[in-house]
Amino acid sequence: MATPTNLTQESLFGAIARLINKKSFSDISVSELTRVAGISRPTFYRHYHNIMDILTVALTSLQQDFQATVTFHDNYQYILQTILFFQHHHTTVQVLLQAGQETALQQKVATTMAELSYQKNSVAALSDLEAQYYVTYHTTGLLSVILDWINNGQPESPEALARFLNDNSRQFYKPMPKKSEEG
Repeated sequence: MATPTNLTQESLFGAIARLINKKSFSDISVSELTRVAGISRPTFYRHYHNIMDILTVALTSLQQDFQATVTFHDNYQYILQTILFFQHHHTTVQVLLQAGQETALQQKVATTMAELSYQKNSVAALSDLEAQYYVTYHTTGLLSVILDWINNGQPESPEALARFLNDNSRQFYKPMPKKSEEG
């Protein structure tokens, strides 16, 4: 398989985005997709085995862009950068979700988010297993909230959502008062 050009990938992904608003992903045929994209079937098969390969390329590209864009300096900025990234890529995210690729999206992005989370000072003090639990909990939770926010039409600003999530996570980690012992 040859590597698709950006134009070929964008044309086919754009065609999927248009078609998926009219029918389910599984009902899109290669013939229909290539016609809408203005790409010949031989060109399609030169670059892809099937339509799912287009989503795989888009997902890999999204992960690489995420890795290059989001950094960890402090919790609020990290959350805000993540929200802004997904807001910028909301069309790609929505197509992936409509195509039933939520798990694949979460796995790809959570890998990068986990790498960033290990840079937090609070994680350094944890055992390896505790750090794994912490990172899994926070990365999947944050990503799930952002995907839900996108699906609900982004009802509040990215900054408001980032403030809420940051404040919520700080409240969660306040030390619990010790229960007094009863005799």
